[in-house]
Amino acid sequence: MKLLIVGFNARPIAKAAAQANHQIGIIDYFGDMDLLQLTRNCFAVLRQKAGETLHRPLHRTPAEYLFLLAETMIEEQGDFDGILIGSGFDKYPEIIAKFHALGVKMYANTAEKFTLCRMKKKMNELAQKAGFAIPKLLKANSVSEALEIMKTVRFPIVTRTNGGGGGAGIRKWDTKSELENYLHSREEREEQTLFFQEYIQGIDASATVVCSKEKTAILSLNKQLIGDKLLGAPGDFAYCGNIVPLEWDMHLPAKQKEFFVDLMTKIKSLFLQLKLTGINGVDFVIRGTKSYFMEVNPRFLGSLECTQIATKQNLVKIHLDAFHDTLSVKEPPRYYRIGVKGILFSNVEKPFPVKKYPTSKWIVDRTHVGVILERGDPFCSIVLPTISATNGLEKVHTLAKRIQRLNAPRV
Repeated sequence: MKLLIVGFNARPIAKAAAQANHQIGIIDYFGDMDLLQLTRNCFAVLRQKAGETLHRPLHRTPAEYLFLLAETMIEEQGDFDGILIGSGFDKYPEIIAKFHALGVKMYANTAEKFTLCRMKKKMNELAQKAGFAIPKLLKANSVSEALEIMKTVRFPIVTRTNGGGGGAGIRKWDTKSELENYLHSREEREEQTLFFQEYIQGIDASATVVCSKEKTAILSLNKQLIGDKLLGAPGDFAYCGNIVPLEWDMHLPAKQKEFFVDLMTKIKSLFLQLKLTGINGVDFVIRGTKSYFMEVNPRFLGSLECTQIATKQNLVKIHLDAFHDTLSVKEPPRYYRIGVKGILFSNVEKPFPVKKYPTSKWIVDRTHVGVILERGDPFCSIVLPTISATNGLEKVHTLAKRIQRLNAPRV
């Protein structure tokens, strides 16, 4: 098949598609160096140029640009057999609807399913019915409502906007005065809807789930790296990577077998209610013996490569099988190795040009040499297999330090 892969970071999905012997076209946001190693048949929203900053002002949302580029590639080539969707569209079900109207087979959930997954109250009800614990959640539609709610909540508290992936729009507040100052600063902003969520401190985790008409199966349980300062995380809730499988973490409940059986039962119960198709994910936080529901992502996850490393399965093949009703996967998940992924961000106040990278096959999603990075910009990713999660994470952090040292700006 000839597949068009579209997403904020399309490379992992495109690589899996190529490994499954599909022809590929790629529409990506960043346009990192690695894309051309997969195919020259690619467009990117950002045209990375030496001497210029990575980002530039955009007149549309990234999701709109990704769609427009995809539409152009389809019109020019006219021979795609299907479209795969990655991150970048969670807030924009109307754009998912446009993809479905292009006339090319969409191997993705419908716009209605994307809308459902962002209906926080409804999703909390479904997750609670499945057995998840639910953090307290209050919604404010204006600054005045938010200020009133603020008087009734316990601190620390988390505020969330309607999201966008990668921890965007999520902030933790320790004091009322900090939050009050922030709320007043939002008065002139376009998006006023704000959610107040109980802060749950625990193990950040997710599950990779595949769904077809006949079967719902859990492919992997994943630990999420959130706000990792050694990777330059730009915020406390910034997504910085994964470790798969989740089970390596020794801080989980003592009765691990019973805990995981119960957890997987809850996950399957939730997805049986949602009736999604293909590869999807659910985020949750484990505290003690409770698993607190956070959100469902009706698309490929950032943990894709780690799951493939751990399970020796091709997730694009499994995804397509689910749509073709030929899905055949074994349960519970079987892990052969451990996959570790770290996303490195710039944590330097002064903008600097990318100079070089160490020689390592584990460094991917590399920003082009000469491009100027600002604080919080993604630098690259580090993805590797290991037999020890602790050592694997240490390798990721060590390689991250080497990259930072090689590219440190002159004082």
